[in-house]
Amino acid sequence: MGGKRKKNDDSDNDEVQKKPDMKKTKRGELLSSMIKNKEKRSQVYAKLKRQKKLDKIDKHNARDASEKRALQLGEEVLNLQFNCFFVCDLILILLFFV
Repeated sequence: MGGKRKKNDDSDNDEVQKKPDMKKTKRGELLSSMIKNKEKRSQVYAKLKRQKKLDKIDKHNARDASEKRALQLGEEVLNLQFNCFFVCDLILILLFFV
């Protein structure tokens, strides 16, 4: 019936493979959802939320600076923000005429 599994000797990989740490993401930061302590979890979440907010502000400032530079050089400023209704209407029109 049930017996011990035999090791596969065909593998040439002698290195010990480590399991990935479940509490860390690819960037090495903690996942707040994996922390059981409520106080520590709320601190980690607040820190993460603040960092995301700062990143968003930095992106906004960089975009404004590039627009300002483009205006000074006389280049055309590209506004890539579309209204959701405009995009939906455009898709419906394309689907209707196809």
